[in-house]
Amino acid sequence: MTVSYDGRQIGRNLLIVLPWTSFLYIGYQLTNRYPWTAPHHLPLLPFEADIPFLPWTVIPYFILIAGMYLPVLIESRPKLIEAMTALTITVLINYSIFILYPTVYERPPVPSGDGPSEVLYRWLIGIDTPANCFPSGHISVPALGCWYLTHQHSKRRGVVIALVYAVLALSVLTTKQHYALDILGGLATAAIGIAVARQMARRRRLAA
Repeated sequence: MTVSYDGRQIGRNLLIVLPWTSFLYIGYQLTNRYPWTAPHHLPLLPFEADIPFLPWTVIPYFILIAGMYLPVLIESRPKLIEAMTALTITVLINYSIFILYPTVYERPPVPSGDGPSEVLYRWLIGIDTPANCFPSGHISVPALGCWYLTHQHSKRRGVVIALVYAVLALSVLTTKQHYALDILGGLATAAIGIAVARQMARRRRLAA
């Protein structure tokens, strides 16, 4: 399958994706900074103790976060609407869990270096508290964009997209922002969002 991107189409998509993702992000910041109940710590899986803290991986971590804007590359308008529906459902599930069962991660000592990665890491933890761990929105949101893009491209390109996502996803562990369980939770809520959005899109097509 050959996909040729149209700059005008991307611009039109951006007018939908950017305002809506920005609006949804308000909910993340509210639940991140104002927990309703006392937060909980999740158990570390055995292998997590051996994962080193790598401040430089904050760079792939931010690239992963930028994955929330991947829907701008979706060519089909119905698929774009479906993807944004899936995104909305997913983050609403995430936010509900953040409210009902807030979780935190005990971060390592803040790096004191003046390198770009250390400065960027300090900026990150300045805008993002240790809360909102499970499920990981930094996993579920870009997973949605990758899912829809893999189905838009050939199988070979889809595999490349999935592999890049998987590598970037490891940064949530090496930056000590999330538990391994958060990754599973993030993938689960993304899967629910996709499944519900696809069902809703199917019903709209049948009703048309």
